[in-house]
Amino acid sequence: MSDKRWATWRTAAAASVGVAACVAGLVWRHSRLAGLELLDSRGWYTPDEAAALFDALDQLDGGARDVYAITALTIDMVFPACYGLLFAILLSRLFRGGPPLYPLPLALALADVLENATVAALVLGYGGGTTPLAWLAAVFTLIKTVLAVATLVAVFAGGMRWLRVRMRRPR
Repeated sequence: MSDKRWATWRTAAAASVGVAACVAGLVWRHSRLAGLELLDSRGWYTPDEAAALFDALDQLDGGARDVYAITALTIDMVFPACYGLLFAILLSRLFRGGPPLYPLPLALALADVLENATVAALVLGYGGGTTPLAWLAAVFTLIKTVLAVATLVAVFAGGMRWLRVRMRRPR
């Protein structure tokens, strides 16, 4: 797949605007939910921890769980598409002529979307107590976390590679 069609500065600029808008929305959600550590910001959690969060949201106010679910299905679905595209463009540019690493952030984005859908189902279906569905959500969260670290390592390695090439060029 040639990156000349999709890995352009215009696409990167649009993805960057999307990332910035989503970050602003997620910051709003964080403040609206009193800074509680939500499931999607943890590396791992148990069904008991998920239930404890939902109970804490219910104690916050009657609409807190709805805010979490709605933002998980809106802002938190657009965010992975934007950052996944941005990282894919960056990796395709940094490793031009090298290994095709752009699928790595796309897998990260997919894991994030699956996590968000599962978390939203948990939040909307919560009636007290635990549910085995929380294990699936936690697995998606763990996969997302591992892929995020791998993507950042690849970007760092690509940046070092790019710097090394630039420093070796004769002036």
